Amino acid sequence: MSRESETACPGCGSGALLIGPIPGSNSFAGRQLDTVLPGGKLWRCSACNLVFRYPRLAKKSLDELYREGHSDSWPEPAGNRADWRIVKKILDEHPNLTRVLDVGCFDGRLLDSLGSQYEKLGIEIHEEAARRAEMRSVKVIGRDFDKLPVVQGGVDAVLAMDVIEHTEDPMAFLAKLAEIVKPGGLILIGTGNSHALTLRLMGIAYWYCHIAEHISFINPRWVDYTARELGLDKVALHSFSHGGGHVRQRAREAALNIFYRMAPTLFARFRQLGAGHIDVTRFPELNKVPPYWLTARDHFLIVFRKI
Repeated sequence: MSRESETACPGCGSGALLIGPIPGSNSFAGRQLDTVLPGGKLWRCSACNLVFRYPRLAKKSLDELYREGHSDSWPEPAGNRADWRIVKKILDEHPNLTRVLDVGCFDGRLLDSLGSQYEKLGIEIHEEAARRAEMRSVKVIGRDFDKLPVVQGGVDAVLAMDVIEHTEDPMAFLAKLAEIVKPGGLILIGTGNSHALTLRLMGIAYWYCHIAEHISFINPRWVDYTARELGLDKVALHSFSHGGGHVRQRAREAALNIFYRMAPTLFARFRQLGAGHIDVTRFPELNKVPPYWLTARDHFLIVFRKI
């Protein structure tokens, strides 16, 4: 890896180490695009250890793409979501935490799965998804996770599942969440772990980093650093797989990724022959797109307490 002094961490401002280029993508928020979005490069901060994409699309462009996403994306039942099960278990252990805000609530299914004993608040940029959340008795109080509204009286718990990887400055995002939470309240963050074994094995050639809307990637070292900086108590870390899957699916995805890692040129040749359902004739830039590894244990859920 090489150092380029002109690239600074968007969070702590320290210098960053270049990991390498990220392949472009023609999908965003569950929708296929007519053009390929540039991948940019992957960097690692030398101080807080944040891994981030740079250059990246401007927030205005990202917001427009989010609004155009499909409202029926990510339709898994609540019981299939390992992170949602962890969230419910944690909140069930704290019956005094009854006012809950879900940042990036989408259609409100996570809040709905918690039960009727909660006052449910949400932030959601997608208009149709927000409408569906309100049909599930979620009070949508804002549309932009970067411009969180003042919540009178605060909330007992804030949830942000699969959101922090979409933020340009995860430390600033976490600080905003902490402002909303009452003292003694909890902040639950679910996201990919950039120190997961599979991600370290694949480097820039990893499916999670390739997703165009993912621009920041945290890890346990970043969590410790940021908790100290913001004066938060790190309560727990829970590792999980976002995809689950049977033994055959896990073996298949592992084999495909190792094949891609060890023989990328040969893998690309198979893709040119039609494997992988990617139109590399129309979009030759996609020839280097990594295969998915949904069954990898590469996610974690962090529990912070506001002191």
